[in-house]
Amino acid sequence: MKKTIILGFDGASPDLIKQWAEQNELPNFKKIIDTGIHGPLKTTIPPLTPCAWSSLITGKNPGKHGIYDFFYLNEQHEMKIHSSVNRSSKDLWEYLTENNLKSFVFNVPFTYPPKNINGIMVSDFTTPSTEADFTHPPELKKEILEKHPDFKISEKSKFSENEKSKKEFQDEAFRLADLRYKVAIDLMKNQDFDFAMIVFMLIDHMQHWYWKYMDKNHPKYQKDSSLEDTIKNAYKKMDSFLGKFIQTFPNHNIIIVSDHGGGPYYKDVTINKWLMDENYLFLKKNRSFQKSIANKIGTNKLISKGLNLGLWKFISSSPRIKELIQKKLLLTYNDIDWDKTLAYSYGYYGPIYINKDIVKSVEELQKLKNEIKEKLKKIKDPITKEVLIKQIWDREELYSGEKSDILPDIVINMGDFSYACSSTFPFSSNEIFSEPKTFKTGDHTQYGIFMACGSDIKKGKEIKNATIYDTAPTILHIFNIPIPKDMDGKVLREIFKEDSEFVKPITYQSNEGKYDKKEKAMQQKALTDKDEEKTKERLRDLGYL
Repeated sequence: MKKTIILGFDGASPDLIKQWAEQNELPNFKKIIDTGIHGPLKTTIPPLTPCAWSSLITGKNPGKHGIYDFFYLNEQHEMKIHSSVNRSSKDLWEYLTENNLKSFVFNVPFTYPPKNINGIMVSDFTTPSTEADFTHPPELKKEILEKHPDFKISEKSKFSENEKSKKEFQDEAFRLADLRYKVAIDLMKNQDFDFAMIVFMLIDHMQHWYWKYMDKNHPKYQKDSSLEDTIKNAYKKMDSFLGKFIQTFPNHNIIIVSDHGGGPYYKDVTINKWLMDENYLFLKKNRSFQKSIANKIGTNKLISKGLNLGLWKFISSSPRIKELIQKKLLLTYNDIDWDKTLAYSYGYYGPIYINKDIVKSVEELQKLKNEIKEKLKKIKDPITKEVLIKQIWDREELYSGEKSDILPDIVINMGDFSYACSSTFPFSSNEIFSEPKTFKTGDHTQYGIFMACGSDIKKGKEIKNATIYDTAPTILHIFNIPIPKDMDGKVLREIFKEDSEFVKPITYQSNEGKYDKKEKAMQQKALTDKDEEKTKERLRDLGYL
């Protein structure tokens, strides 16, 4: 049994790595391309952090683990944040714990609250703050904060369209990456782990806001010599970390993954506005006068101004002010007339849900879905004037499992995922297309990276059909743990040398069955309203409105 490390570089793109590796800018990635395994990693649809990382660590599609987006709507149509509590499948480290193997889990998205595993867990950017219990064991928190008093959950500054904040956010993000590396290495050196997984967010965060300084084909391309290499420098930083991990742990097999790739971002889209125009969604007539005026002005303009000035932090810190704004100014899902509405959109990439309280028969449901899909195909890209929505799926085409019924009925791909919506603000504009509220010019693509090196890994081989679901069963196979038959991924046997012990026959066990997450996890309770607001504010700052 060989010790294994997974390095997660959130948002890392195979095309950019290949380009810069060929130019000898990424020597450690280049070495793995030449002497190890490399290839694209097809991710989930949508290519979004919550469902992608959850699928990677469970080996299952969102219809089985239940995490689809950053947020979800409860039965009262209130926005709630997903957390590790909501994931309805075992994570990799839980299988390892059951087999008396020790894990080190650090900054993996959607691991808050941390779980009671055999080993160490330090949770991710969805943690409310360092005041929360973000480690397992709990006493580890004190050790980290005493040794690294500047440790934080994510960047405190945020990008906005002024020169000072552009530089501040960039510099802080790089410093935070260095700090995370230092803390992770310190903890790993003092423990003997069978398996480790560490995720760095730097590439993703830089791609979101500095894409326009790199991409000359972007409509908002801006020449700036001080920022044009920001994204490349993020990749170079991860390349240096990769080299250090290989040097520090020479006897481990190391697997490098990302949850999605990076690409341009063009416009915000208000699908609910489109649904209103097509008479599928209706607002209550008794909404406030102030809300009607704000909607006519364009809530997106108010939101952008508030984000730029940092007003949302002030608003979120005062429940009274927040409640006043929601009741008097911003349209929410509670302003929808649910007795008339046939369909509505909720989620980052604009998926559509059918109102089952009105559309009750299977025949009516399919007829309505087909009608909406045909109309969606007529929406034109405001920049290219071509068809915007390249792909449309029924839920059943993408997802399966006991959690499928909470997922969208219609899933769409707008401009190769270069257009997105707002979960926080369902009616963020009185126009279908609007300027990005958080000023970002980069977003996600459907292919991340899969790379591997080590004494058991083949040399210089490119793989072509790896999916994000394959990582979990491959890790279980390495540790000789039978693979549940209800995992959607396969073991990537082709990455191992012919004489390696890992080309052994694959063993399977029956389906995982009902997963009692309350029994397995620590602190498995609903997040407090205060904690939710802290995390929501962070997600707004990170561009996930």
